[in-house]
Amino acid sequence: MIKKIFILVIILISITSCEKFLDVNEDLDSPYTSTPNFLLPPVIANMATSVYDHGETDSYFTQQVATLSGYHLEKDRWDYLKAHRIPQWRRHYHNIAINAKHVVQSAERENSTNYKGIANIIYALSTLTTTDMFGDMPFSEALTGNPAPKYDDQQFIYSEVQRILDEAIVTLENTDLNTSRKLTSEEDIVYGGDINKWIKFAHAIKARALLHLTPNVNQNYSEVIAEAKKALDGWQDATFNYALGDGSALQLNQWGPSKSRPDWDYRANILDKSAPSHFMLIEALKYDEENKIVNDPRQLLLMKPNEKGDYLYVYPAEGKSATLSETDFPDLYNSYVTGDVSPMLFFTEEELHFILAEAYFQSGDIDNAYTSFSNGIKANMKRAGVSDDDINSFLAGSTIPHSSSEITLSDIMMQKYVALWLQGEIWVDMRRYGYSDQIYPGLKKPKYLAYYWDAENPNEWIQRLPYDTETEEIYNKPELERLGAYQNPDWLKKPMFWAKQ
Repeated sequence: MIKKIFILVIILISITSCEKFLDVNEDLDSPYTSTPNFLLPPVIANMATSVYDHGETDSYFTQQVATLSGYHLEKDRWDYLKAHRIPQWRRHYHNIAINAKHVVQSAERENSTNYKGIANIIYALSTLTTTDMFGDMPFSEALTGNPAPKYDDQQFIYSEVQRILDEAIVTLENTDLNTSRKLTSEEDIVYGGDINKWIKFAHAIKARALLHLTPNVNQNYSEVIAEAKKALDGWQDATFNYALGDGSALQLNQWGPSKSRPDWDYRANILDKSAPSHFMLIEALKYDEENKIVNDPRQLLLMKPNEKGDYLYVYPAEGKSATLSETDFPDLYNSYVTGDVSPMLFFTEEELHFILAEAYFQSGDIDNAYTSFSNGIKANMKRAGVSDDDINSFLAGSTIPHSSSEITLSDIMMQKYVALWLQGEIWVDMRRYGYSDQIYPGLKKPKYLAYYWDAENPNEWIQRLPYDTETEEIYNKPELERLGAYQNPDWLKKPMFWAKQ
């Protein structure tokens, strides 16, 4: 099944890259004439790659991992002036958004509203993750054939994401499965055609997006709680299951040790050239370096120690000592995230629990905050493979609060940090709270950054990525200049509208 999906991915990428030539002769395999059952699987598969793309970039900004060399221009030095390709931008517009549009159009032609609703949910998710990385972006004039569309502001994008999700929910709630085209696991590898689960997923994305607006834009925590609770009622994790593939290179998780690259321009992981940062290992996982005591059982499952049983770390942008080799550092492969057939996690139960924990805490409902906090830890530990006995021991241990009277916002955010291992959502959280060492105790800005970063300013952190140079600087330079984003390193320092200013 996955083999068929990735073949369709490659075909559809080729088609949408050459659309201007398709108006000469009718092509029965084109997105204009094909049926939605052939068009939807590549959209979902490309979303899986997008989730990887974002995590593979953001997990270095959030210091879950750091490179062993310390010299990577982008991951270590935050130097994007020399960047040529920004895959997250291309993935959204070239692979997901345009093809989701084709699914919707095809589904509307035959009144298959189940396909339409699902395609719009993926489109909304991709739009949200893209704007959270770049900020303002083309939307109202995007996907129309205009090579230089205007950039809409991020506030508008956020309102449109909510609108699309609301409409998708209504569409799916009113879908007549007797008249819509059949949807099975062949077409829907996430939920096997269960539209009720897709509705829950849409509510989860709404909760995530609404949480992003807190605490800086508004404090509308009741809405966040309502959406998260709707999602959790009958929730099933939204994942892309590589275990259903045949093990070929095209059908493996890109986080895995095989470093799968479904296409030539896909960015391979460098986990074999990386290690947990000091912040991840010591501050978040609470590893007792002096006595070599593992306090969080997930540590044993996220990374394997070296031959001596040691867990070594590096500081971002500093790299390893010359006296150490790569094998002296933990092996980051074959965790629940980083195996060749590990599922790609679009949205998990534990994230919903931590969304609730933060929203309850910030709205003053500390008892429910503590309950959701504990549920988030349990859900993540079960996913990682921790035994029930070890879960109970951890919850009773000294590294986390034991009651609502002890819990702090920092406790919630630090446990979410661990639970969303290698996921891009953590970068949103850190920016919302201004990289605060009150929320993330022990977090420190890297020392050795590109020349345009102020080493003396502890509050100057990376806030966004530049736009793709090979498309936007060529075709849409006036819009970049209007924003102040054209070859301007200060653009990387500008907080999102939802971030702490």
